[in-house]
Amino acid sequence: MRQSIILIILLLNTICLIQFVYPKDIPLPEKLQAKAFIIYSQRDGWWEKTLVIRFNQERRCLSTYESFKNVFAVINHSAHPNIWKKVCKVLKTKDKVGGKVYMEKIKEKIANFLNISKEKIAILATAADMDNLAVITKIYKPFIVTALVTAGAKTNALRTGVDKGKYIEGEKLHGTVNVILLTNAKLTDEAMVRAIITITEAKTAAFEDLKVPSTYTPSVQATGTGTDNVIIVSGITGPKVTYTGGHSKIGELIGKAVYEGVIKALMKQNGFKLQK
Repeated sequence: MRQSIILIILLLNTICLIQFVYPKDIPLPEKLQAKAFIIYSQRDGWWEKTLVIRFNQERRCLSTYESFKNVFAVINHSAHPNIWKKVCKVLKTKDKVGGKVYMEKIKEKIANFLNISKEKIAILATAADMDNLAVITKIYKPFIVTALVTAGAKTNALRTGVDKGKYIEGEKLHGTVNVILLTNAKLTDEAMVRAIITITEAKTAAFEDLKVPSTYTPSVQATGTGTDNVIIVSGITGPKVTYTGGHSKIGELIGKAVYEGVIKALMKQNGFKLQK
């Protein structure tokens, strides 16, 4: 992983070669006991960038894409919009949309790269540029919370409860907010489920403060995009936590980290600015 080498691998059972280059490290607080880095690669002349967070021992996590899992790694894979267009068309099967097939192939390749089972990886994906990743850490002893956020809201921002849905099984659109939440706290399953509400409220508050409009109904305020996802990873060294709502100290930290992360990511990706 740390060696200065180039790995050439076949991806998606095509003749297209993917070039894995030296990873870029993403610093994380030591007490999270996790290593994060971005792998840069190319497909058909277009960029692919994969955020990998590797743990030294198995962790319990909750993914809104894959449900509860025990994992050794979580990833957020970003790809050029033209790649998404191609794989959604070419890789579509009778039972699965092309984007999901593509994500499974990416998971397999990262699993091989890390030498772990693909079942021990949780994945998110986006067309937002991983170089616009926002990493925000909040600390209130004994708690540490870090949010790693990618965000785009120019093409499919919507106002839930107002805008209409168009798909039964949607493909990956260019706008997505992905949040990976890490903490040292030992979160119960109930705490991870409750954290989804706290994270969503923080994301929506960021959208409101940035005045992001719905792309479906431009006259109204967006609450998010139609493809947003979250991964919450429990810690192993901190106190046990059963409640992560906003009235709790850890809930406050989660909300503030995600709010600032979404603000920063949307500013970097789309140029949104806080209004004075």
